[in-house]
Amino acid sequence: MVQSGLEMFSNSVLLALILVLLTSSFLLILQRNTGKLIWNAKSGSKNRQPTFIIAGPSGSGKSCLYNLMTTGKLKTTVTSQETSVASGFKLSESVKVRLMAFPGHLKLRGKLFDEIRDSTNIKGLVFVIDATVDPKQLTKTAEFLFQILQLTERRKDGVDILLACNKSEMFTARPALKIREVLEQEIEKIIIRKQKSLETVTGPIAGHHQSNENHEIGQEDAVDFATGNGFSFDVLEGNVDAFEGSVLKRDIEKWECWMEERAVN
Repeated sequence: MVQSGLEMFSNSVLLALILVLLTSSFLLILQRNTGKLIWNAKSGSKNRQPTFIIAGPSGSGKSCLYNLMTTGKLKTTVTSQETSVASGFKLSESVKVRLMAFPGHLKLRGKLFDEIRDSTNIKGLVFVIDATVDPKQLTKTAEFLFQILQLTERRKDGVDILLACNKSEMFTARPALKIREVLEQEIEKIIIRKQKSLETVTGPIAGHHQSNENHEIGQEDAVDFATGNGFSFDVLEGNVDAFEGSVLKRDIEKWECWMEERAVN
């Protein structure tokens, strides 16, 4: 009886080993044939497509720009509540990218921040600004841009950003370089306030999940931009360019050229 029990145990162990070997062999063959690693939840959450992001304050013209680029038409829009995504968007005859436009409302920015964190192949970020806004009113715009920079500058080589100064056909529109200069000055003020309070510009948020819930940037994302000589976009890892344009007049060629240059690099 004892010998019979030992034989049964040995047979069970042998059968288990054979099953393990067969399963391992199958997975190795599958991996070799597909040329890809087996999917897992962590890697699956990352967006590896070449991506361009359109962002900016509410009312700046983001949705109109997205519609013009993706459909060639100017559509009357209302304040966007959802993210717009065009996968396989033909930026040029030979270049396809993922084009995304995010709502600018303060309470809806969490998805934008998550996308910047999770995407591993952001080619550029188009930050649309209403060029007719009085420079004295650009404080909130600068705060939004500063939040974005806290995420993009954590990446190796940063992320190139285009300040797309929309509505340049208007008489009250400011030059793009002037808007860029004012934003630098406003971000410098934000940095000074941040240094004094030892907190992020939107307040201390502990943990990624809490940051998403409050649509803010947490301490874990904080980047020190202090240089001792005042803030300048030139000290960033990513390039920051500013060009005039007009969605209404279909004058977006400079912006599209900027995107095409980065799509092929």
